[in-house]
Amino acid sequence: MEIENSVIRSRRNPLIVKTAALLQRKGRAEAGRFLLEGEKLVREAAAARLPVEHVFLTENRTAQHLAEWNALFAGTVEKTPAFHVLSEDCFSKISSEKAPQGVIAVVKYLDFFRRRTIIYDEDLQALSRKRVILLYDMQDPGNLGTIVRSAVAFGTNVVILSAKCADLYHPRALRAAMGTLFHTDAYIVEDFFSAVRGLQKEGRRVLCASLAKNAVRMDRFALRREDCIVIGNEGHGIPPEVTNICDGSLYLPISDCAESLNAAAAAAVFLWELQKCR
Repeated sequence: MEIENSVIRSRRNPLIVKTAALLQRKGRAEAGRFLLEGEKLVREAAAARLPVEHVFLTENRTAQHLAEWNALFAGTVEKTPAFHVLSEDCFSKISSEKAPQGVIAVVKYLDFFRRRTIIYDEDLQALSRKRVILLYDMQDPGNLGTIVRSAVAFGTNVVILSAKCADLYHPRALRAAMGTLFHTDAYIVEDFFSAVRGLQKEGRRVLCASLAKNAVRMDRFALRREDCIVIGNEGHGIPPEVTNICDGSLYLPISDCAESLNAAAAAAVFLWELQKCR
């Protein structure tokens, strides 16, 4: 294990400034790196053999956990990350938590998160036997992470996102996903319509979760295992230009006492129904 001999105490330290920039989407995109915070996520990153470059520990936790972290990363990654010890004040600059757990990792962007203008035919063919959920302009990173967590739990490991969706590497998305992002294939596409049409070209139905006039109650529709569900923006749903090219719209019947379901809650129900298809 490589570890700094001295404690970093300056918030102006170049490494700390560089790392703090990863708290912002622009900084992450420019560096091709993101932050994982908390013991659970860092442990799962090691278990998933993610490309972890740096691990930051707070000064008061180092002696207690150093041997444990050493054992955790030994042999799990191609290159052992560099370890750095920070003062509490310095650590707070790179933390997004109100009550930090004292460990943060810097990780390279994941190669199974692919950014595309369109989804190529070879990608679509590779998805032919996989379950897919599509997210259109979802803005809340917490909802995004929660949907990914539900998707993986119910056997859907492919997520296609429109380019205006929240960032998958946002700290709230990572926390809500609880490590399931490390087992997810993600495609971020500029041309969402081509993704829908591409799936249809492969013989799959793409269905919208929508309250459109022609929408069918979920419990009165015969889903197929290969069907794909589109979940829309939290405030505006799915626009007509998307619903018009889909193969149908579905809605969940709910009590008159509730106006609607949270997007993540609705997605979980649809994913559960798809999981039941054999």
